[in-house]
Amino acid sequence: MIFDTHAHYDDERFDPDREELLNAMPDDGVGHLVIPGTAMRDQARVLEIAAAYPFIHAAAGIHPNCPAPGDADALEGFLREAERHKIVAVGECGLDYYPAEGYVPPSREAQREAFDAQICLAERYRLPVIIHDRDAHADCLDILRAHKGLRAVFHCFTGSAGFAREAAEMGFYISFTGSVTYKKNEGLREAAAAVPDDLLLTETDAPYLAPEPLRGKRCDSRMIKHVIATLAAARGQPAELVEARTWGNALRFFGLPASTGL
Repeated sequence: MIFDTHAHYDDERFDPDREELLNAMPDDGVGHLVIPGTAMRDQARVLEIAAAYPFIHAAAGIHPNCPAPGDADALEGFLREAERHKIVAVGECGLDYYPAEGYVPPSREAQREAFDAQICLAERYRLPVIIHDRDAHADCLDILRAHKGLRAVFHCFTGSAGFAREAAEMGFYISFTGSVTYKKNEGLREAAAAVPDDLLLTETDAPYLAPEPLRGKRCDSRMIKHVIATLAAARGQPAELVEARTWGNALRFFGLPASTGL
């Protein structure tokens, strides 16, 4: 059974066939998936999609490229009714220092403040955190060290094997996307091999990062099988075992009962 821990089905690229695609997911072995929030303007749509499907859950959060005054208060309004809204995590939130051409990101100070505020909300409402970390490994860990006992996952992991070990030693989960299948990413496969069995998660980050051999296409949760196969090869484990372990790890991370799923 597949658990896609991070997929953006609120994205406009799914507008033409979203309902048909999601309705077919259980027949394709997708038992659970989580749609994360990225901006307050989009959060209601995320919750609407999650409410329409028994196997879909929501996360509520502000992406580091989207912080705005008053976001923490607005976010807390959703978290107060997390169970009713099917919210199972806070995120995606974190830090993004990547200097994209033609784009000026929020200041690092503003990003750090927004990240810390969302972690505090997660602690208040006893929810795990989905971390976006791009070119900001050290600062992410510095902030996380101040929050002992936090349950968190580094989504779309892009770090080294050494960073994976450091994050794992702190008890954080690590999740891999289709990027682990790309030929040039041997270092990422080395990182995947370094993650303890009980901290490994898988995701698509759909519609982004379609795996080989589907690279360049619109990604969806059914493609996660290619991610699992690559992780299995990198770790020297059967694909069936990696699928089963990541399923169980995701249930535990999001606090879902083992009996759930389709």
